[in-house]
Amino acid sequence: MTKNPTIKLVIRCIWGAIALVATICTLTDHISFLGGDCRPFTMFFTSWSVWIATLAAVSALVSTIKKDEKTPQWVNLVKFCAIIMMIATFVISAFVLPDKIWKASYWTLGSVFKHFLLPIITVADTVMYDEKGSYKVYYPFSALVVPLIYWTAVIGRFCAARGSNGGAIPANLWDQYYPYGFTNIDNGHSLFGLIRLLAIILVALVAIGYGFYFAKKEYKK
Repeated sequence: MTKNPTIKLVIRCIWGAIALVATICTLTDHISFLGGDCRPFTMFFTSWSVWIATLAAVSALVSTIKKDEKTPQWVNLVKFCAIIMMIATFVISAFVLPDKIWKASYWTLGSVFKHFLLPIITVADTVMYDEKGSYKVYYPFSALVVPLIYWTAVIGRFCAARGSNGGAIPANLWDQYYPYGFTNIDNGHSLFGLIRLLAIILVALVAIGYGFYFAKKEYKK
């Protein structure tokens, strides 16, 4: 970990710039100007991850500019949530949606910034600059609050839509209710399978969270 404050400031400025571009992309990437169709940008987990990471980047940058001797606890918590959500974004993009990664249409400016650059620099800043003892033991579970709210809202929304459409959402409306292909329970996937996959991911994220916690834990000599 480098102690040079100038390098730290530069890295956090770069982090903030990447986060800003990624945030702008969350507001524009899902608009089809040719077809006039606009999918709700709030329906994508990536968008929420980017917003949390942007809040973390801005908070950390302000703390650095103010030359805080110790990072405020609320900033540490936001950063920890951002780490977990960014890792989830990266893992899902790289391993749950592998068919998309190998398509040229996937590699847009927004996709690169949201799915790859922002997760990488968020984790890198954490590894380099978060102080020992900066995390609390409950952080790995606190980091799941936004993901749980998000997935509960998404599943509740498409289940309600299925109920009001005779038990299945018409194919022409899939894009409005299913944010990702693996969530589409009207096209070969099951609700049980989706919940099982999400449960596995959440358990893995808790494990990763405790990995960061113990890596930054301050042990008494």
